[in-house]
Amino acid sequence: MNYKDFQDYPQLIQILKSRKLMITDEDQAIEFLKKVHYYRLSAYFIPFQYPKNSDQKDIFKDNVTFEDIANLYNFDAELRELFFSYVSDFEIILRAQLSHIHTKKYNPFGYMEDPHSLKRELRIKDIFLFYEFISQANKEKQRSHEEFIEHIKKKYKINDLPLWVLVEILSFGAMSKFFKLMQLPEQLEFLEFLEMKDIRVNVFENWLESLAYVRNICAHHGRLWNKNLVKKFKEDIKYPFLNQSVSRDKVFFALSVLAQILKDSSIKRRFKALLQKYPHIPTKSMGIPQSWETLSPWSDL
Repeated sequence: MNYKDFQDYPQLIQILKSRKLMITDEDQAIEFLKKVHYYRLSAYFIPFQYPKNSDQKDIFKDNVTFEDIANLYNFDAELRELFFSYVSDFEIILRAQLSHIHTKKYNPFGYMEDPHSLKRELRIKDIFLFYEFISQANKEKQRSHEEFIEHIKKKYKINDLPLWVLVEILSFGAMSKFFKLMQLPEQLEFLEFLEMKDIRVNVFENWLESLAYVRNICAHHGRLWNKNLVKKFKEDIKYPFLNQSVSRDKVFFALSVLAQILKDSSIKRRFKALLQKYPHIPTKSMGIPQSWETLSPWSDL
């Protein structure tokens, strides 16, 4: 296989300039490339270049500057930080409430010992999901070297952990599986806690899975701002949320879901401030509709 030859920073600058990118301060651009490697940054070139199927492939449009690309990259980084901070808040709530609601009814080890505590008897897909969850939980236990885990094991001479301990080492994705396995009354109790009892449970199950997907993009520093989300959010047409014209595979929908769940006005304030800080970002690529602040849940914050 013929790979591209290694290019040092000055050579990369010349390549960009040959493609009509305006670079007024080459030293500053090189310093940026030392922190963000060229291949990673190239994903942010695309909105500023002519289409790949045109005769000007890889050429930048008129008057595009290196600062434009750096600003888009920095915007995306700050957008990830914003999303991650709020999804982390929700993750802690999820751990606290699911363990509380489930343990209250079935005891701390009910998830393992009581066959009626989780959906694992009737539908084949629930049985598979249960064993997938248990397998994931066991892997997390083996991988974890947290002192509190070792303390519990030694003190009580047990291998299985009480649920209120287990949730502290489970991933967001594993917690979304646990919610899906919970019996309907317990699911509804959690939705009532969130003041979302009118949403269909299967829609909320999907929202958890989709939030976990977006969370992982942020955790691994992936491009987010214009990404088409593989885990598309479902909608509940009877639930007063945004409107049917809003794209459900874009980051704006994901942020809106968090705003609906957390009901924290600071998410709106910080999101608005971010958009104002970078006024030239093409918001349509994020799935943001016009007058987004007038739509629920944003209008309620």
